[in-house]
Amino acid sequence: MEAPPTNCRAVEAAVTSLQERLADGDPADAALRSHCEAVLLALRAAYRVNSAAFSREAIEALRELSELLHETGSAPHTGAPVSRAS
Repeated sequence: MEAPPTNCRAVEAAVTSLQERLADGDPADAALRSHCEAVLLALRAAYRVNSAAFSREAIEALRELSELLHETGSAPHTGAPVSRAS
C-alpha cells in the first residue's frame, strides 16, 4: 500500500485487495503475513485520522482479517479451519 486511503472508495479497495491477497495465499506464509500486517497497520492509522471513511462492513472485514492472521500466526496452516478451544 503506497499511501493510506483517505476516502470510502479507497478504503473499500484496500480491504478488497487485502482479502484477495489472503485468499490467494497461505496466511501462515511469513512474507504474506508481514505484508498484510503492514497494510492493517496503515489502515489503523488511516482510521485514526478519518474514521468516517470506514464503513461498518469494512471495519468488520478488517477485524476478521486481523483475527485470521492472529490465529494462523500461532498455529501451522493446514488448509482446515482453525479450531477454537472452548
